[in-house]
Amino acid sequence: MIIRSHKLNERARSWRTQAGFTMLEMVVSMAIFTIVMGSIYALLHTMRGGRVNTSQRAEVLQGVRTALNSMGRDAINAGVGYPNTGALIPDNKLTLVGGGSDSDTSLEFLTPVYAANNLNSVNGTATDEVTFLYIDDTFNSGNSLPISSIADSTGNNSVLTIQTGYNNTPCSLGDLYLITGNNASAIGMLTSKSGTNTLNFESSDPLGINSPGSKSAIDPLIMPASLLRLTWVTYYVADEDGNGTGTGTLMRRVFGGYNSGNSTLINWVNQPLAFGVENMQIQYVLADGSVVDLPNSTTMPDIRQIRTTVTVRSPDVDPKTNQPFRSSVTSSFSTRNLVYEKL
Repeated sequence: MIIRSHKLNERARSWRTQAGFTMLEMVVSMAIFTIVMGSIYALLHTMRGGRVNTSQRAEVLQGVRTALNSMGRDAINAGVGYPNTGALIPDNKLTLVGGGSDSDTSLEFLTPVYAANNLNSVNGTATDEVTFLYIDDTFNSGNSLPISSIADSTGNNSVLTIQTGYNNTPCSLGDLYLITGNNASAIGMLTSKSGTNTLNFESSDPLGINSPGSKSAIDPLIMPASLLRLTWVTYYVADEDGNGTGTGTLMRRVFGGYNSGNSTLINWVNQPLAFGVENMQIQYVLADGSVVDLPNSTTMPDIRQIRTTVTVRSPDVDPKTNQPFRSSVTSSFSTRNLVYEKL
């Protein structure tokens, strides 16, 4: 009996040791579990916010870097084969690049870098724009075409005759050309070709820069002359939503062109480079070292460096701050070709 009772006691103790958790143990376990899961969730939330922030930061900054790299290339090329003092265009055509109109009828000079200040409004902020011009060295294997004569018998078509031994094959409709005579240089858009050695710069160009007749910048050129293809680009900020309440797009506008689909000349092609732009401000370092927001007509040829600051905003808000990510990127570009005076 004693032995049996001992075995029963041991079995009872065994059952007690194998029993479930007590209520206190359950409460403590749940509390610890809640704390651990809360910590994990907080960590994941922080990591997600950081990932979203990093992704948006990379996205908006990549667009700005691409845009500024493009602007830098054009700034460095500005003035290649192009006169520092500028080329002639008809009166009041500087409005194409943000210039103002005037009351006189004199021809105007478009310099290799043309600055325009506080033009395009984005959400109440006036942004700057800048224009660059330089010769396209891919034209005719880098060689100019000699022009033997210019005629405008009807007053609506400046007819350029190419010197004997050359032809108009390298020239394309809609392209812009720098025509340099003994007295000056002028810009025109090729509207048509005749035969093998004639180029027509008619009044039908969509930019209105040919303006044959008394307002022409081409007709007064003194022969002989030479002709080279021109690259003309402008950087500006376009309002994205059309009413000035959102952000803008940094654009590269390439002047001139031809639509082969419907055989029409076009004034320009706009290339979007960076989205979410809130502001673009440009300063100019002149040859004397001074820094200005807007050079005047006499100091435009003295531009030696361009400092551009672009402010961008992410399309979505940062989960951590409940605000969109914003950043400003500043780059400086030297206009190294303007150092060498070209008359």
